[in-house]
Amino acid sequence: MENERSTTPEISADCLTQLRGWYETPLGQSLELSELSALRDALDTLFGFHLLLVAPPWQGSPLDACRIPHRLVMPRVWRADNTMASLVGTPEALPVTTDSLDTIILPHTLEFVAQPHEVLREVDRCLIPEGHVLIQGFNPYGLWGLWRLLYGWRRRLPWTGRFISQTRVRDWLALLGFDTLACRPLLLRPPIPSLAASHRLQILDRLGERGWPIPAAGYQLLARKRVVGMTPIRPRWRPRRSLLSGGLIEPTRRHHHRTKHE
Repeated sequence: MENERSTTPEISADCLTQLRGWYETPLGQSLELSELSALRDALDTLFGFHLLLVAPPWQGSPLDACRIPHRLVMPRVWRADNTMASLVGTPEALPVTTDSLDTIILPHTLEFVAQPHEVLREVDRCLIPEGHVLIQGFNPYGLWGLWRLLYGWRRRLPWTGRFISQTRVRDWLALLGFDTLACRPLLLRPPIPSLAASHRLQILDRLGERGWPIPAAGYQLLARKRVVGMTPIRPRWRPRRSLLSGGLIEPTRRHHHRTKHE
């Protein structure tokens, strides 16, 4: 995994406020509907006891359809009026114990950190064996990737983030011992700010559901932590041989028995 700390700085609190503000725009609302729908469908199939949602950018919540009883929400910026917040921390250092979570949700978390693979290592640490991670990201290819190239230099979110392809995320997860179970495209409409134009392009979503190869705005990836097989360790019945004074090795019983008969 390459080091990309020098190319992507940590996202600031102002940028996070801008990201949440962008989700209030017509284009952001269209993407939010697609992302929340995909998350609800996935969460309906997952079970367990403890779930962590990291830095949700939406106004709504996908947890209303969740079957997991204990749900934690960790914002990247703590605010007193944030009623969804359950704990404070950073994606690179999750404030939970090892092997304690059944599901972790990362909505556009990897795009706005300096070392996204460090976040995935934390996910690996915190998930129990057979635990699941749900990752949502922007597609760096297609019209949304082109829009990022055109508007990223203006320092406007979400176009300033680093869009990471689902192929790279799959590779990172595989190196950590995860199996990718599903990858779902999100919002097949182009990044047109006009709400009326966006509604007229809903036909693209229907065409995508029928298998047309239309580049999506983003993706949702579901992966499961693989159970590592344990290798049995043979018990050590006899103590380890020690060096005697003078540098001589203590003889075994078998060697002593032979010498006696000779």
